[in-house]
Amino acid sequence: MRILANELAIPFRAGWECHASHLTVLDDGSVFCVFFHGSVEGRDDVRIYGAFRRANGKWQYPFAISEDDGIAHWNPVLHRKKDGTYVLYYKIGKTTSTWKTYYRTSTDECKTWSAAQELVPGDESGGRGPVRNKMIYLSDGSLLAGASSEQGEWRCFFDRSFDDGKTWQKSVLLSIASDMREKHDTLDNKGIIQPTLWESESGAHALMRSSEGRIYRTDSKDFTHWCQPYAIDVPHNNKAIDIVRLPDGRLILACNPTANKDHKIISPLSLLVSKDDGKTFSLYTHLSTMEGRNFYPALQYENGHLHITYTFNRYEIVYMCLDDL
Repeated sequence: MRILANELAIPFRAGWECHASHLTVLDDGSVFCVFFHGSVEGRDDVRIYGAFRRANGKWQYPFAISEDDGIAHWNPVLHRKKDGTYVLYYKIGKTTSTWKTYYRTSTDECKTWSAAQELVPGDESGGRGPVRNKMIYLSDGSLLAGASSEQGEWRCFFDRSFDDGKTWQKSVLLSIASDMREKHDTLDNKGIIQPTLWESESGAHALMRSSEGRIYRTDSKDFTHWCQPYAIDVPHNNKAIDIVRLPDGRLILACNPTANKDHKIISPLSLLVSKDDGKTFSLYTHLSTMEGRNFYPALQYENGHLHITYTFNRYEIVYMCLDDL
């Protein structure tokens, strides 16, 4: 493994938070990163911003993509369609339980963006489409998004599109209530959220962030019916995770592999590797062992390079690029 870049990505307004980054690799090899940015997560001044990293390693100053509409914006997710159009999905809402999903499109390599449209007009489920992690095209040509609801108990579901994102079909909600009832007085704000996806010869799979000290997993042989989620042997601190499948079949999982839920110390942030389709994981490398809050990773694998962004202390986004994995 070689580290080609390890840098604080973007200068921000001093004292304002930035978080929940996502990224894509453009045609010229440069990187486009998005994130939400405002005085404090959830406040009415929080908007979606974007910034370019050019091939020379220089980051351009970030620019606002979503409007200042007096309501918090959250969790941007970038997706490149088969025709080359980029789509930015994000949530709007005072609280996670009232989220609605909106999207914008770009046909000029993320320089300019269309007006926002609601992904599923009238939806009251707490948001449709990708909730945090990248979508994947399945082998049958359909598009799969990992989604979740935070209305009381945290539950996951999957949105699938057969027309490249124009319309969506929602799966049943998946719950781990049977694992939690004897441990908690209430299931509010406990459960599984934010699936990260891959496909292998045996079907589609997802790992999920959980409140229960372990990462959870579910599988589908037909891309429609999902098995009861089950815990895997990776400790977890209830922070975001992400996964990519390499061309040789190995899985690279980014997470905080600890059950410590101290919000002031979120470290290490690590890459784990699986050579058996996610049955077992072992440490590949640590991305950061610094004291502080190192969390919410996003991964993109492109042309032999693993691109990574994550939050450091809620005030900076770190960008890394690795090759020779």
